[in-house]
Amino acid sequence: MLNVSWDPVLIAISFLVAFIASFVALDSAGKIPLSSRKAALFWRIAGGVTLGIGVWSMHFIGMLSMEMPMTMSYDLWLTLASLGAAVLASTIAIYIAVTAKTLSPFRLILATLILSAGVASMHYIGMAALMLEGGILWDHRIVLLSVVIAVIASGVALWLAFHLRENRKGIFINRVMAAVVMAVAICAMHYTGMSAAHIHEMEQTRSGGVSELGLSIWVSVTTLCLLGLMLIISLVDSHWRTTRLTDNLRQLNRQLELQARFDTLTGLANRHQMDIRLQDCLHNSLLNKKQFALIFFDVDHFRRVNDTWGHQVGDELLINVAQRITARLTREMTLARLGGDSFMLLVPECDDDKLNTLLSTLTEDMRRRQPICGHALSTTLSAGVSLYPQHGETLHELKLKADAAMQYVKQEGRNDWAVYRTEMSTTAPAEPGFLQELSQALERDQFELWYQPTYIAEENTIHGFEALIRWRHPEQGVLLPNVFLPSLEQTGLIIPVGNWAIEAACRQLNFWTEQGFSQWTLSFNLSPIQFEQQDIFQVVSSMLEKYNLSPSRLILEVTESTALKNLDRSIELLTAFNHAGITVSIDDFGTGYSNLLMLSVLPAKELKIDKSFVSSMLENEKSRKLVETIINIARTMEMNVVAEGIETEQQQAVLTDLGCDFLQGFLFSRPLPAEQVPWLLLQKKSDKQIIPIGKIHTESPFVSQKNHA
Repeated sequence: MLNVSWDPVLIAISFLVAFIASFVALDSAGKIPLSSRKAALFWRIAGGVTLGIGVWSMHFIGMLSMEMPMTMSYDLWLTLASLGAAVLASTIAIYIAVTAKTLSPFRLILATLILSAGVASMHYIGMAALMLEGGILWDHRIVLLSVVIAVIASGVALWLAFHLRENRKGIFINRVMAAVVMAVAICAMHYTGMSAAHIHEMEQTRSGGVSELGLSIWVSVTTLCLLGLMLIISLVDSHWRTTRLTDNLRQLNRQLELQARFDTLTGLANRHQMDIRLQDCLHNSLLNKKQFALIFFDVDHFRRVNDTWGHQVGDELLINVAQRITARLTREMTLARLGGDSFMLLVPECDDDKLNTLLSTLTEDMRRRQPICGHALSTTLSAGVSLYPQHGETLHELKLKADAAMQYVKQEGRNDWAVYRTEMSTTAPAEPGFLQELSQALERDQFELWYQPTYIAEENTIHGFEALIRWRHPEQGVLLPNVFLPSLEQTGLIIPVGNWAIEAACRQLNFWTEQGFSQWTLSFNLSPIQFEQQDIFQVVSSMLEKYNLSPSRLILEVTESTALKNLDRSIELLTAFNHAGITVSIDDFGTGYSNLLMLSVLPAKELKIDKSFVSSMLENEKSRKLVETIINIARTMEMNVVAEGIETEQQQAVLTDLGCDFLQGFLFSRPLPAEQVPWLLLQKKSDKQIIPIGKIHTESPFVSQKNHA
């Protein structure tokens, strides 16, 4: 038999061709689920043709790798027939295997038989294309083995082509590995079949046909052009799909952004967008001391419209109402739909005349009949107004007051508007689960201490801080004590929460000491139940010792009513605090029993004048005389005097002239979270008031600033 050697370079090239053809075929199959019907047909045919030509090219490059002592030539028609068999079988098999959403065993077997038959036919027709006088002798056992390998390779290739269609994470690496497996299988079948062929050493070649050089050029050009073209088409298609996907994602992001910021029915701002706008407006108004108005609207008897004419008419009515209100607004105003038939309007820098004109015009406009879906409908609005800062210092307060005013208008007959007044307030019922949430608040670390500074009246410098407890509710935002304190006291939770507050205050004072503010004091209020707590003195003392604090820097505030409830207990406990060096302060002086006997028997060193006297002393001479008397009494008893609720420079000047020692109020600073206290040190360098950015808008609707825990 003829001795045959092999060119390793051409063998490697044949494997590379099989690998590229397999990868392109798998990539083409992966584009089918993402394509339209026509495009999917193209990728089925393209994948089959590419695989067929790749297998055929690999076969003839493998044949060219045989180095024989004679020049070989190939029959043109048999060579073309082998190409046709490979392409036809590959195309039909790929079409059958990847067309449906599932690959049944029958379809897999059928496609495998077709592809393996085509590959085997291609191989042996291609071998028959060798123009030899005597022909080739075959080892039938090895031929059978090559056919078995062809069947296995075809089945594996088709199974991989189907299961790697979906573009999942890591699909590129999976297709590369699958292409390697397919290339190995194809090469194994080819070179097994080649080893079954034996040529007699005296064999002679026939003249004519295609020379080895011609075949190599033909195969190389055909393979490179086809595979290169398919790779280019695949890359262009992937780029186009990526661009389209990017555009779709951008459009989806824009839609999601619009949905997050605007109401889908009316196109107005939604609740979230309005809260952002409100926070900005509150910030600017705090800095520039400007008034703004918050208005709540409800469409009167809106449910009747839905019940009578249907939701489509109701939706059209809401759109019409939104358009009519918007037509009367200026650019700086913001209208939002809160849901249902409820609207909210923000009017920055609003004075009384502007507000009266706007609301009178709007309510009059609403009464006019409008054609809605073939019906002539007229509607009215009920509106409630809250004004900053008269009706609240936080967004929650302003919203509650505006809603209360609107509800008042509804109760009075609707079709009108009103500005909030104190008598309009109603106590909101506790929400379901409120007590359960409150009982878990301490464990979930939802309580916080905020700090409001106390200033030395003569020097206008910080003397210390009052600790004020807050509950950062996960849904309602920051709540003030009036919301949850009664429940804490009724359930007994005030004891563990109060102990937590004492430690948190001492820990914060220790931190300020380490920062160099060793002169600052810290005060907090003891509730009546805490005052009755048997170990309250030990709790406070242990915290002072734990954080290495001087007792003179701690001030315990007790209201008059708490101190007089059990006078003997009060005298005993407050005397103990006094002997320990802790300052005792009588809070809200003037609002309780207020008698000189109490001051003479209680070991208190400080009086805190209630803000109700401070707010009225400039207009009411009796209030001013009362404040002056309280200060004189405190002086006589060698007590310091703190005035709270200072909101104007006139109040500050009068109280300083009267001899008040310390001042506290919004004129100097709002209560701040601990991390924003350093801002106060910058306040003297600016005429703008420091405010807790990012936290104001979440405060509760209750105005009391006391920490009774």
